[in-house]
Amino acid sequence: MSGTALISVEDSTSTVGTRMAVKGTNGMAQVVPPSEMPASAALSIIRDLTTTRQKISLPSGALWAVLSYRLLPGATAVTNQFARFVINAASDADADGRLATDGAFFAIAQGDDVLMSAGSASAITRIDVIASAAVGAEKTIFTVSAGVQ
Repeated sequence: MSGTALISVEDSTSTVGTRMAVKGTNGMAQVVPPSEMPASAALSIIRDLTTTRQKISLPSGALWAVLSYRLLPGATAVTNQFARFVINAASDADADGRLATDGAFFAIAQGDDVLMSAGSASAITRIDVIASAAVGAEKTIFTVSAGVQ
């Protein structure tokens, strides 16, 4: 949503009817971003990520997700390796197309973390991920820690 949302502290809804968490500080109301809203934790682990697409489903929707891609201790890294992921693909075909198109996927290098957050009206319900290059004996772990509704 772009622009300014007006919040009524009495009913805690925005002018477009979307429910929002509001808490006060020093007599002022502030909107709590999705990444700081209470949610139940859900964890997904993919060991030894490959160029075959993996799908992580979050059917009740996640308000936030932390994606981590790590090379396990003692393993030898593949040159130029990173993971590609897309959020909320409409179908397997949509995910495959987006993962194959530069600019349509997010990239995460080994050793990095990505924090994603979403509002309750557009929660994260699906994450598709692949390795960008063929993997030999490389040992990796890709984790998604999500706060589901």
